[in-house]
Amino acid sequence: MSQPLGIALVSREYPPFYGGGIGTYARWIVPALASHGIRVHVITEAHDRTHPRIKCDGNITVHRMPTGMGKGGWPNAALRFSIQAARQIASLYRSGRVQVAEFAECEAAGIATLVSNPCRPPTVVQLHTPSEQLFVLRSLSTRSVDIPHRIYFESERLAMHLADEILAPSRFIADWARNHYQFPRDPKVIPYATGPLPELKVTRHPSDDLAVFYAGRIEPRKGVESLILAMNEVSRAFPTTTLRLAGADTSGAPDGGSMRAYLQSLIEPHAENNVRFLGRLDRDELKREYARASLCVVPSLWENFPNTCIESMSHARALLVSDQGGMQEMVGETRAGCTFTAGDPDDLACKIKLMLAESAQSLAERGRIARERIEFLCDPDRVATNRIEHFHHVIKNHSASPSQNRVGALKAWAGLESALSGDTGSFQPPAVSQQLLRWVDRLEECLC
Repeated sequence: MSQPLGIALVSREYPPFYGGGIGTYARWIVPALASHGIRVHVITEAHDRTHPRIKCDGNITVHRMPTGMGKGGWPNAALRFSIQAARQIASLYRSGRVQVAEFAECEAAGIATLVSNPCRPPTVVQLHTPSEQLFVLRSLSTRSVDIPHRIYFESERLAMHLADEILAPSRFIADWARNHYQFPRDPKVIPYATGPLPELKVTRHPSDDLAVFYAGRIEPRKGVESLILAMNEVSRAFPTTTLRLAGADTSGAPDGGSMRAYLQSLIEPHAENNVRFLGRLDRDELKREYARASLCVVPSLWENFPNTCIESMSHARALLVSDQGGMQEMVGETRAGCTFTAGDPDDLACKIKLMLAESAQSLAERGRIARERIEFLCDPDRVATNRIEHFHHVIKNHSASPSQNRVGALKAWAGLESALSGDTGSFQPPAVSQQLLRWVDRLEECLC
């Protein structure tokens, strides 16, 4: 009888220490795989930074490794984690406990394994959002790249090119990555898995005032500026409708200050009572906000396969999403929601008004369809089955000297070597469309 498949899943974020999309992905895919008999070794960070430890629970073994920021800042911390993960993976692979490893592209967690270990397991890199794309979309005062950042970005590129396969949760990011990184073939697309869908509690009454709900960090790349500007227009047509924003503030304002304070300065006097900043909410508070919402908006300038969209659909809310991301695929050809042009406040305002003009029954029906759609798309059993099939494919096709793209790997090596020599001028960050560039570069006329 053959031994069950063993995988090493490397994620610096893992419950109970997680908050971002990568940690949320790991939270649900690990038990989904384990429920199919897969032995999952999670390699993650020991957040107390005191000593390594291992905890086994059925098919799930969690290896926690102390790291820390160190003197070199965040790039140094990421590299230290990658090195420790490589050591652990080498031990697991030599002992036959794992046959394949998976890393996120973000933070180049797999770089040490891929570069230093001549006898390594077949490797998959899971796309979330590459750091260089995050850098471009954060509306920094300058897009120039310093040496530490360039080394960081080139390491991510190199890891992707050295991996056996690339996985993506949406066709949107799969196509983007193939074009930007010049992969020789399309990444495999398998959506994220969800956890148990929430119990639905009907708290709205048809006579209740309408509420538009946004969940996510209060930062530029999430499209919150265009949302606030759109709300100035929406509140004229729907004076009792509120926009409720749940999420932590950031220092994303043009002057580097509070993004929330900056957004408040954009609200016109007639709309001041229509916008409510709720701050960061716990799970129970979020559930109550979803229950009272008439419509959920995901206005991101660029997105992959956002958890906020998964949550909105899981709570059976009608959706309005931007066209720059996997959100359109999540909605599909259904009536679950509508799409607007990312970064266009006028189009966003128009679509919000059209949806708010629908009856309560129509919006509820959209929500019902949304929940059915996400339950099908992100069903953990189906997602796990597809991933296991893909892992077996990767193992079967793994060679003694694997490379996702030898030409790309050599080019990435050259880029990393250039960065280590102190050159920043030859690095080309991802291109941004003119529609979004006005928000990234903070062109003054966009806020008039």
